[in-house]
Amino acid sequence: MSPPFVFKIDEIRENPDIRPREDSRGRWIPSTDPGSNQRISGGVSNRYYHCDRQRICQISPRPKGSRTFKTFSVYYSAGQGFWVLRGDATKPEDDGWHPLRFNHSTTDYASFLTNAGQHDTLCVQRRDQQWPRMLLPDVYHTNMVTESQQYGGLVGELPILLALVAFSTSRDWLENVLPLVFKDGGWQIHSYKVPRMDKRGVVVTVYTCPSTLAGGSTKTDLEQYEHGCFGKYYY
Repeated sequence: MSPPFVFKIDEIRENPDIRPREDSRGRWIPSTDPGSNQRISGGVSNRYYHCDRQRICQISPRPKGSRTFKTFSVYYSAGQGFWVLRGDATKPEDDGWHPLRFNHSTTDYASFLTNAGQHDTLCVQRRDQQWPRMLLPDVYHTNMVTESQQYGGLVGELPILLALVAFSTSRDWLENVLPLVFKDGGWQIHSYKVPRMDKRGVVVTVYTCPSTLAGGSTKTDLEQYEHGCFGKYYY
């Protein structure tokens, strides 16, 4: 059974007063300059959620004894995909923006979500899988197809997974989607899919749980969860 955790998904945008940046290929890239990214209202901003091993529900305030596990910021850029920054983009530190990447398992051919991986696409996909279409634009899909049910799973950085869930629906519908995507102890698909919004951004922070909530969790528990030790997010 997966460990419990607390999380927060805040909507952000690039400051409209700054001059947009481009990378060496002329693609828009979010800025890391101070004040270039702003938290905004909407969606589930400023709310805490608890995944209690079985379901996701809103919780308030943040539980005493929970500790910050990881924070990632993610923007969607139409026609390009996702830009990912480790940390909070509204107060960036030493890291920069990187395209969403994957590391591939050589044993079960699972794909690991990361900001610093070796691959541009999923490792393999099965024809019966619906989660790749929900979470990821076609640019991240692979033509490596398998019929084996044991291959083609998804693991990786938990805040990035939650960001992809947020982008799979609109800000207005995210409140309804979160309880639907984790039920009976496992990640699910949903039917609230809408076109992704260009330059929409989120900051996602995941926290450990104190022992008083669903038995609690540690940093080690969540790291093991990210690596599939409690089962993959999606199969």
